[in-house]
Amino acid sequence: MTQILAFIAAHMGFLWEGARYRITGSETATSNGGDAYLLVESSILRLRFVQDRRQLFLQFQPIGDPSPRNWFPVSIVRQLFFERPETSGLLDESYATFVGDHLDEIENMFEPNSWPATRAALKALTTKRAKGQLR
Repeated sequence: MTQILAFIAAHMGFLWEGARYRITGSETATSNGGDAYLLVESSILRLRFVQDRRQLFLQFQPIGDPSPRNWFPVSIVRQLFFERPETSGLLDESYATFVGDHLDEIENMFEPNSWPATRAALKALTTKRAKGQLR
């Protein structure tokens, strides 16, 4: 959990500006060097920061859709924006900058009226990536 909190403090402090986001859940484990996750939410968007085997990941889900299948990694979300494959799914400073620069647009994609089209586009990219068609 310390790794997640340190990353957010160093690179994603914008989440707390104007009390836009709040921490809504967390879990830690002692396995694999301390796997953990942290949930952060606005009124529209849920972010899940995951530490798995000492690597960090970020996933998005709309607040109104709690399906476990509708979490999408930051790499797929950024690919939807820029229409180019990502080389890594690991959370790094470039992904944090992307989220900070495009947070309003990302939230708009996950709003209830936009969500069906966004979900379809994200699922299509996920399928293409799984089939190795994004290179």
